[in-house]
Amino acid sequence: MESICNLKDIYKALYQFEREFHETHQITINEAMVLCCMKDGEMRSAGAICKFMGLSNSRLSKIITSVEEKNYISRNLNKEDKRQMLFLLTEEGTAKVQAMRKSDLNIQSLYSKLSEIIKME
Repeated sequence: MESICNLKDIYKALYQFEREFHETHQITINEAMVLCCMKDGEMRSAGAICKFMGLSNSRLSKIITSVEEKNYISRNLNKEDKRQMLFLLTEEGTAKVQAMRKSDLNIQSLYSKLSEIIKME
């Protein structure tokens, strides 16, 4: 039973990390994960991004719209299958990925907090 009670502390630690990440980068963790999926410069379908992220199509659609509005990705029609859209990092998206790589995400601190919570069991 104690394990389930510790979930609140895990969620709080993750929420704090996400909030600090958003304040630093003006982008959510899910938006950042879309950019990470596309960092190699290859075009990706929504299905491929869904698979990478483990999200539903409807949830990903909202995230893609947000990232597109921030001009980090562009939407392109698949030349071979006109029914499919492909997404590509823009110059701004590439710059955002580079900025995130250079910054200290303080993941070690998150790991430490999570380890402490797990040890409390």
